[in-house]
Amino acid sequence: MFLYKGGQTVKKGTYWESEKNAKIVLEDEGVLPGGTKELYFRLPESYALIPIVLIGLALSMAFPYGAGFLLFITLIALSAALYAAGSATTRLLKEMLGKNASFGYSPTTAYMAGKKTKKREAGEETEKKNESQ
Repeated sequence: MFLYKGGQTVKKGTYWESEKNAKIVLEDEGVLPGGTKELYFRLPESYALIPIVLIGLALSMAFPYGAGFLLFITLIALSAALYAAGSATTRLLKEMLGKNASFGYSPTTAYMAGKKTKKREAGEETEKKNESQ
């Protein structure tokens, strides 16, 4: 029997109340809490093992020879690669479109704020040209 009501004496085991989503574990024989309106389902000792075996059986029929595991790993690697490519593209576009096209070049400060140079005399220039030849 899988259905029990509150206040009923039951054997040791795990019981689940679906209304409150509560799991009750009794170590010895005892009484279930609540009134007769609460319904409890008795879960077998290996209640987590049954769905795992069924999922494994379904995957082994759908993807034989480990192809399901390979598909799972491939999907994880593909999603990580797409995320990395998307974030790199977003960063690159922000760098390119976030600034203006001048790249920090301002001609007024480049040509007018430089050091003043002395004019060389005509004689010095000809002497240097003669020495270099």
